[in-house]
Amino acid sequence: MNIKRLSIIGITSFMLICSCKSALDLKPKTDLDVEKALTGYENLKAALSGVYSLVNSYKYYGPYLNLVELSTDNVEVMKAGNNATTAGIECYSFKRTASMMDIQAWQNAYKPIYHANMVINAIADNAAPNLLQLKGEALFLRAMLHMQLVQAFGRPYVQNGGSNPGVPYMVSTDPALLPFRNTVKEVYALAAADYEKAAGMLSETKSNAYAGKTACWAALADLYLNAGDNAKALTYAEKVINSNQYSLVTGSNYLTYFSTDHSGAADKETIFTIKSVDGQGKGFYGLGYSYTQTKYAAVSVPLLSLLNETTGDVRLAFYTKLPTASGDRYFTNKFIQNGNPAVSSPVIYRLADMYLIRAEANAAANPQAALDDVNLLRKRAGITGSGLYQLSDLHGRANVLQVVLDEGRMEFAFENGRRRAALLRNGLPVIRDYAGSTVPGSHINIPATDNSMIYPIPATEVTVNPNLTQNPF
Repeated sequence: MNIKRLSIIGITSFMLICSCKSALDLKPKTDLDVEKALTGYENLKAALSGVYSLVNSYKYYGPYLNLVELSTDNVEVMKAGNNATTAGIECYSFKRTASMMDIQAWQNAYKPIYHANMVINAIADNAAPNLLQLKGEALFLRAMLHMQLVQAFGRPYVQNGGSNPGVPYMVSTDPALLPFRNTVKEVYALAAADYEKAAGMLSETKSNAYAGKTACWAALADLYLNAGDNAKALTYAEKVINSNQYSLVTGSNYLTYFSTDHSGAADKETIFTIKSVDGQGKGFYGLGYSYTQTKYAAVSVPLLSLLNETTGDVRLAFYTKLPTASGDRYFTNKFIQNGNPAVSSPVIYRLADMYLIRAEANAAANPQAALDDVNLLRKRAGITGSGLYQLSDLHGRANVLQVVLDEGRMEFAFENGRRRAALLRNGLPVIRDYAGSTVPGSHINIPATDNSMIYPIPATEVTVNPNLTQNPF
C-alpha cells in the first residue's frame, strides 16, 4: 500500500474516497493531508462518516448480499443470464471461479475496513468520551465487516473447531503488509474483542443508523451462535432483550417495516441498519433491482409453502406476486423503500434476531423456552391457537431445533444471509428441486462441507499477495 493523502468530500455526509488496484493496495486521492484529516473531533467524525458511506456503497453491500442470499434454498433464479447488476447466477448455481463478479465484495469490504483503521488508530484509548464514541463505532464496523467476510470466504466455525483458513483481520494501515489469512477461530476472537472494546466506549444515544452498545451485544450474540457457544449467545441476546430499549413492531408498523429507512419513532425493533435516505437511489444497483424489479430472484416454492402453512401469517405481505414467463411468482419487497426499488435500508440486527438466537441456543437444553420465543414471533405475525407450537405438537417437525430453523427461515428470508448461516452452523445442506426449472442450480443437494459452500478469494488478490492461500473450488 502506498498511503499518501486522504480525500474527504461532501455528498450527503463526508465520504472517504479512494482508488485501488486491490483491497489491500489503497492509493487515496490527495486533497487533505492525513495528519490534518485524522486530528480533531470534526475531522475524525467526517472520516467515520466516510466509513459508513463505504459500507453503504452499492459496490459492497449488493454483491455481498448476493453471495449470502442467492446461495440458499429461499430463492429461485428465473433466468440463467446475468442482468445489468449482478453475477448472481454464479452465486446461485454454485459454479465457483476466482473471477466471479460478486466476489468484488472482498475488496469493497476491505476499503471501509482500511478507513475504519485510520480512525481507530488515530484515537487513543484514553481519549475524551466524544472521541471514544467515534473509535467505538469504527471498531464495531471493522468487526462487522470482517465477520461478513469470514461468513462468505471461510468455512463455518463448527467445521474443525475454527481451524480452517478465514480472512486477514486487518488492524493496520501499514502499506508494506502482505497479510496471511487468519484462521476462522482467530477472526471470531478478534471480532469479539473489537465488539467488546467498542461496547465499553459507546456512551452516546444515537439513531439505529449508528453503532451502539446494544448493536455490539447483538453482534456478539450472533457471533457466538455461529461459533457453537450457545451459553454466550444466549447471554448476549438477553442483554439486548433485557435492555428494554427495543420492542417488536406490530400491526401496520410491522407490515410496512421494510418499506421505511427505520428512522421513524414507531420503529422500536431495529438495532442497527445500513440507512439510505430516499434520495440515495442506486438505480439498477439497488437491492430491489434483482430481487423484485427485474423479477430475477423469485421466492422459492418451499419458502412460500412454509409461509402458507399456517393461515393468517402476515409475513406474506413482504412478498409481491408478479407475472413471469413461467407464470405468476412471488418476489420479496423487503428492498423497496417508500415505493422505490432503487432505495433500501437493509437491517443488520433487529430484536426478532435476539429472540430466535435465544431460541436456537435453548433448543436442546430448554425446549419450552425456545418454543415460547418462537411463538412470540408467530403471534406478532398474526398466528394464534393451533398455529402455535407446543412440546406435544411440533407440527410435524422432528425436534425443536427444526421448529426454530423454520421460523428463522420465514422471519429473516433475504436478510443478511441468515438462512445460509443457519444451514452452515447446523451442518445442513442446501437442497433445491424446483420443478420445471432449467436454470443451473435449481436441482442441487450441496452438503455444508462442500467446497462450493464458500467462495474463492478473488484471483487478483491472490496475485497481488502471495501470502493469501486460495480456497479450493
